[in-house]
Amino acid sequence: MITNQKYTSKTSITLMLSGLIPFIIAIYYLQTYDFEYGLAMFIHYSAIILSFIGAITWGRNVIEKSAKLFYLSVTPSIIAFLAFFFSFPDNLFILATGYLIAWIIDFFLLIKYKEFLMYLVMRTIITGSVIYLHIYLT
Repeated sequence: MITNQKYTSKTSITLMLSGLIPFIIAIYYLQTYDFEYGLAMFIHYSAIILSFIGAITWGRNVIEKSAKLFYLSVTPSIIAFLAFFFSFPDNLFILATGYLIAWIIDFFLLIKYKEFLMYLVMRTIITGSVIYLHIYLT
């Protein structure tokens, strides 16, 4: 079962899936009420989450203290910040690319550890969904 692995639990699965809710609410809002405000909500939330994903890599590196991992961990935050300098729809493409890069970083750092397999499966599903929502808006 998916929750039997060391780095997955019902709580982590629930939290990952509930992280999609603000994206969906922002899309509903921009399609129903105010496009500009809904798009701003979507982009800001996306940048926050992308930065948070990089922080996870930073946290995993506290013990190892690899300079390479510290650089990789700030990459998603820098990409998220850069997205604010672009207009719609380019900012969405930049954020979607940031999610893909963050996933690639996690994949190559964790694939060698079988205890992270289900975490990577969950990350793949969530990241794919988030990238789809970014592309959907363009």
